[in-house]
Amino acid sequence: MRAKTCRLLAVNSNLRFSPPFFVLAAILFGLLGSVSDAQRDTRTIPVDEIRPGMRGYGLTVFRGTEPERFDVEVIDVLHNFRPDQDLILARTPHPLLDQAIAVGGMSGSPIYFDGRLAGAYAYGWPFGIEPVIGITPIGNMLREMDRPFRPDSFPGVEMLTPAARRRSRRTARYAPERPYLGGRRDAQESVAEHLAVHRPVAAPLGAAPAATPVMLGGMVDDVAQDLGETLEELGLVGLQAGGAGAPSEGPDRFVDGGAIGVQLIRGDISATAIGTVTHVGPGSRLVGFGHPMMNLGEIGLPTSTARVLHILASQARSFKIAEGLNPLGTLVHDRPSAIVVDSEVRAPTIPVRIRIDGVEDAIREEWNVEVSATRALAPMLIFSAMLNAIKTTASDATDVMFDAAYEVDLEGYGRIALEDSGYMASGPADPRALSRIRLFELLEIAYANPFAPSRLNAVDIRLSLRFGDETLRIVDASVASDEVDPGSTVPVRIVMRPYGNGDEVVREIEVRIPEHAAGETVEVEIAPGYAVDPERPMARDIRDLVRSVQNNFDSQSLVASLKMPSRGMRFRGHVTRSLPRSALDSLARVSGTGPSRPFSTYLRTPVPVGRIVLGSTTLNLRVRDVPGQSNPD
Repeated sequence: MRAKTCRLLAVNSNLRFSPPFFVLAAILFGLLGSVSDAQRDTRTIPVDEIRPGMRGYGLTVFRGTEPERFDVEVIDVLHNFRPDQDLILARTPHPLLDQAIAVGGMSGSPIYFDGRLAGAYAYGWPFGIEPVIGITPIGNMLREMDRPFRPDSFPGVEMLTPAARRRSRRTARYAPERPYLGGRRDAQESVAEHLAVHRPVAAPLGAAPAATPVMLGGMVDDVAQDLGETLEELGLVGLQAGGAGAPSEGPDRFVDGGAIGVQLIRGDISATAIGTVTHVGPGSRLVGFGHPMMNLGEIGLPTSTARVLHILASQARSFKIAEGLNPLGTLVHDRPSAIVVDSEVRAPTIPVRIRIDGVEDAIREEWNVEVSATRALAPMLIFSAMLNAIKTTASDATDVMFDAAYEVDLEGYGRIALEDSGYMASGPADPRALSRIRLFELLEIAYANPFAPSRLNAVDIRLSLRFGDETLRIVDASVASDEVDPGSTVPVRIVMRPYGNGDEVVREIEVRIPEHAAGETVEVEIAPGYAVDPERPMARDIRDLVRSVQNNFDSQSLVASLKMPSRGMRFRGHVTRSLPRSALDSLARVSGTGPSRPFSTYLRTPVPVGRIVLGSTTLNLRVRDVPGQSNPD
């Protein structure tokens, strides 16, 4: 409307207008409001008008927050580079870019020819020795700008204006099929499954997106390295380069060519992906990057303005070293040709508080961060934050006992409080020991349950550390006789030895031998409670899943597990053990569902020990056919 009015005013310089007309025109312009030059009917140039030798310029931030120009010269157009997408090949002659070649963090820098927006600096060639880049055409990017999104793609999103609510695509809430498997699994395994599902789209051989650097701040070296390796699986490059700047010092709006941060973690530690804004639309949306960040489609990641400190030229990978500033907007689409950010949408985040007790003269005892609530990232980011807090507080490579008390606020359920204990042989931040605490089972329920959309509202963790080895190791398990009667109760004597010169600890567990085991040989395994995964019934809702986690065996206990000679089946809300074969066949035909298939069941007998137990052992018992009468050889 404003452009049309401008054209009407300039149709003929000989026309004479009365003063009231100019008054009305001024009022009209005032009502339309002021907009930046970048947002004012930006003209674009289609790919079919691009010719070899055309010269233009790009905009990017080399240092600070203000975009600067750099020269661009067209080489040619590579057609059908990606589905329905061409690629403009160009040189960027510039003293810095001649050395840095393709720069991670420049992705999205707008490129102009004949004063019209052509696209975004987006691709480079590994090991190139000249500054040749690939430009994603702006037409492909603008097609993504107005695409609606489903609010239930990232539960907890907040629409700040009615216009933002209209741009979302409302759908019925449903229970998606998600791969919750139940049982105790390491946090790394859960993250690996998410990564297997959300692999980035591979670029064609020879060309690759200008790597998206993720600035890792406040992290110790090995945590930054581990997180960086995991992020690389998603097409990102971790760079230990700093954290968040002072928000009051930075811009509070996005501009074409300005730096943009995507904040995976913020607070006492940070992980911020850095790129460049290609075009800020006339509304509240912008497009950037010119390639996917992780190619996760509809996704809610918090974004911010950013400040560039330096461009590091490297023969391996050149990067912008930058930091996030003012939180602003949400990345709502992560698509093959662009990311789309909406400044009128507020992304959900998970506040995480981590407290460490038991370390004298610790530099810091409490850590507060917010992590992205995206289910593909949240478990990994929470685990990294916890590991970093522990390693920063106490990095001693020695024996450590820990007690973990934590509360999880789970939407649709409420607050869940649990406690676990464990032993770390290689120091306070042993990832294998930490990943076995039940916190990560709750995270899996929040993001992979098959019943209803859910999310984490908050996580509070308190870790109490004690240096030393207070464990007990199983050294012997015995029975009076390895021949037992059906229906009898057999005492199993377990001998455990503490580290050092302490006295041995003896516990006795009474194992009941079922009547129907007559004539069979049964196996009894003695193991620590934290290593035993009890049979779980088919859950009917999220509450059943939570109860199954709460009902795990105490980590400071011993459990005798007698493997049943018959088999059982899982049903909704309960487990049926020791069914005869005829019953198993009938029930399997009636149920016809995978989880109800027959499985081996155990009779479990726990006994408290009060200390973490290491090791396990197995006994084989022969059950007599007739009580008191030995079986024939």
